[in-house]
Amino acid sequence: MTRDKKETMQKIKQAALEEFYEKGYVKASLRTICNRAGVTTGAMYFSFENKEAILEPLVEIYEKLLTESMQIELEQHQASAKLDVLLMKFILKHKKETIIIMEKSQGSCYEHYRSRVEELIEQSFYAYYQDRLKSLPDKGLMKLLAKQRLDSCLSIVKEDYDMEYSLYLVEQIGIHAEGGTEKLIQSLEKLHSN
Repeated sequence: MTRDKKETMQKIKQAALEEFYEKGYVKASLRTICNRAGVTTGAMYFSFENKEAILEPLVEIYEKLLTESMQIELEQHQASAKLDVLLMKFILKHKKETIIIMEKSQGSCYEHYRSRVEELIEQSFYAYYQDRLKSLPDKGLMKLLAKQRLDSCLSIVKEDYDMEYSLYLVEQIGIHAEGGTEKLIQSLEKLHSN
C-alpha cells in the first residue's frame, strides 16, 4: 500500500470517527465525512467498502484480545485484574471507536455489538465458574455479572480520566472483583453441597 493511500485512509477514518461520534452511525453523512477528510466519495469507496468497514479492524482486534484474555483467565485464575488492565489500555487508545461501536452504532452491522460483548463475557464467566465449582453455574447470575463488568468498563471509558487514572480504576475494580469472586464461589459451593 502506498504512502498516499495510507494517508487518505487515515484521513477518512478520522473524519468518519468524528462524524459517527457526533451524530451516530445512521445520521453520519458520507458527504460530510468526505468533506472533512478532503477527499471525493470515490476515494472513500476506493479506501473502504462502506462506512462499517472503517470500524471493522478495531472490532476484530478487540475480539481476538478478549478471546485470548478469557482463555488465559481460565488457565491462570489470579490473572483477571492484570488482563482487565491490558484490555482497558487497548480500549482507551480507541476511546471514540469504543463509544461509537457500543452506543452509537444503530443502523450498522455493529448495532448489537454491545450484546455480543456481553455474551462473550458471560461465556467466559460461565466457563470460569464451572471450572472452579465443578458444577454448572446459574446462567442468570453469570449474565448479571457480565453486564456489571461491561458497564463498569464503559463508565470509565466515557469519563474524561487520563490513562493512568483509568488504568488504576480498572485494576482496583479487578482486585475487588477477585475478592468478590472468591466469596461468591464459597457461597455457591455451600449451596451446592446442601
